[in-house]
Amino acid sequence: MDYNFDAKWRNVVKLVRLIALGLVLGVTVLAVACGGAEPTATAVPTSVPTATPMPTPTPVPPPTARILTFSNDSPHVTVIDAETNLVINTADIPEFLKWTWNDDNNYFDGQNVWLGLKYPEADDAVVIALNVDTLEVTNRLPVGKEPKNIYIGKATKSGVLPVGKQATQSIVTIDTKNATILETLENMPVNTEEGVVCDMDVAIGPDGVERMYYPTLLGDSVVSVNPDTGEVIAETLTPEGAKPVMHTNAPDGRMWVQESGSNTNAIFDAVTLELIKRIPAAKGPVVGTFSPDGKYAYIGHYGDSVVQVIDTETLEEVTQITVGSTPTKIAVHPNGDYIYAIASKEARVTVIETGSWKITGTIALANNPGGMFLWAN
Repeated sequence: MDYNFDAKWRNVVKLVRLIALGLVLGVTVLAVACGGAEPTATAVPTSVPTATPMPTPTPVPPPTARILTFSNDSPHVTVIDAETNLVINTADIPEFLKWTWNDDNNYFDGQNVWLGLKYPEADDAVVIALNVDTLEVTNRLPVGKEPKNIYIGKATKSGVLPVGKQATQSIVTIDTKNATILETLENMPVNTEEGVVCDMDVAIGPDGVERMYYPTLLGDSVVSVNPDTGEVIAETLTPEGAKPVMHTNAPDGRMWVQESGSNTNAIFDAVTLELIKRIPAAKGPVVGTFSPDGKYAYIGHYGDSVVQVIDTETLEEVTQITVGSTPTKIAVHPNGDYIYAIASKEARVTVIETGSWKITGTIALANNPGGMFLWAN
C-alpha cells in the first residue's frame, strides 16, 4: 500500500471537513445575525401635536377720571370729564345751605362722596353723601351747631368717618355703612383758647396703627387721636404764629401740614408727631395732595396764585406753577399726568401737565368754584 498516497488522501478529507465546518459555522452566525422576528415599524401619528397657544392678555384700559366742582351759586355741582376737559353735567342740591370746606381728600365710599354743608344763619352743620353718578343726595346727617366750619377727610378701615367741628373743638364720628351718627368727642385738645379742631384725616402709620389727625390753627399744634377710643395719642407744638391750618397724610403715612401763618409746609412723623422737616411755601399754603406714586406733593395756596411741587423723598421744592387766583383746591389724575387747580375767582379749572410742569388748558365753569373732588371711573 502506498502510505504517502493514503496520508495525502486523509489530509484532503480533513481539509474538506474543515471547509464544511466553516461553512456551517458561517451560515449559523449569519442566521443568528439576521434571524429573529422582523422589527415592526414605528407607527407614524396621523396628526402632529401643536403647542397650546398662550392666552392673549386682556388689555388693561388706562385709568380715567371725573371731577366735581362745588359752588354756592347755581349750579351747585359741576361734573367734568377729565379725559376731554368738558363739562358733562350740572346739578343743584335740594335744601341747599352753603358749602363748608370740601377738597379732594374727602371720603369716597365707591359710590358717594361725603361732603359738608352749613346753615349760615343758624350755624347748623350737615354732612351729606352725594352719589357721583346721579348727583342725588343719598344721606343727610345733621352734626350739630358749628359757627365756623366742618372738615371731612378719609374714613377708617371699618367705615367710621370723623368730622372735625372747628369752633366747637369737637369731632363727630359717622358710621358711613349705616349712615348714622356714632358719637361726639368734645373738648379735644387745641393747646390755646384760640385753637380749633381744623382739617381732619385718617391714616395708617408705618407701625400699622390707624390714627386720626388734625391741626389747631391758632392753637399752633398738631394732634393724633385713637379712632377707636377717642383718646389723644400725641400733641406736638409748632412755632408760635405758624398757624397749622390744613393737612393731608402722604401715601407713606407722614403728616403734611400747611402752616398759613409762617408760609411753610411741615412734615411730621406719623407715629411720634416729631418734626421731620419744615419747607418754605408761597403765601398762604392751604391744601396738599400727592401724585399717585407718592413721589410728589402738590401744595395749593389762598394767598398766592401758585401750585408748589415738592419731591417727597428729598423734601426739596421742584418748581412753582402760576395757575390763577387762589388755587385753594387741587386734584391729580389717577394716571399722574395732570394736576387740576381751581381758579376760585375766575370761574375755571386750570390743567397742568406733570411731564413739563406747564399749563396745557383751562376748563370754563358757569360760576366760581369753592371746592373740588376727583374720582377714578
